[in-house]
Amino acid sequence: MYRIPMDLIPQLKTGRLVVALTNHKPIIADLISELALRGPVTVLDGGNCFPAYRIAQLVRRKSLQVGVISKRIFVQRAFTCYQMVSLLENASALSQPHIILNLLSTFQDDQIHPKEAERLLTICLAHIERLCLAAPVAITLEPVILAEKEFLLKRICEKADEVFTHPPASIPQEEQLSFFRGG
Repeated sequence: MYRIPMDLIPQLKTGRLVVALTNHKPIIADLISELALRGPVTVLDGGNCFPAYRIAQLVRRKSLQVGVISKRIFVQRAFTCYQMVSLLENASALSQPHIILNLLSTFQDDQIHPKEAERLLTICLAHIERLCLAAPVAITLEPVILAEKEFLLKRICEKADEVFTHPPASIPQEEQLSFFRGG
């Protein structure tokens, strides 16, 4: 496992699947804005978490052509796991990077039984492999998942060529408690 910031970008190569275990939105915004500065990028958003405002801020720091660069980012959203399957089925295998945000977010629905979630993930992974043949693909995953569906997270990580992780932004319990000690 690795830590994210920009050491993720060099790993994005055609034929490789990169997974980032993070819910840290600034990292996601950094990744998408850097890719957009270089060319077109497709974003498939499974967690309704596309950080548009933050991306615009980051692009504005590096270029005066915010409008032109923003038009290089193609965003599609899925609100159910069935919609995510459909997005991936219909995604064109273009030679531009594909970023899939929170792929498993829609699979967390308690109405979706684990067997059905596994079946749908199998379809998703087949289409992700197809996309990898034409362009770099990165998937972000929330590191927290329902216990009964944890196998989905493991399955995606096993498919990945590279798995990056970002530590949570919380303060370790020991340090937090020492703050309240007298003396």
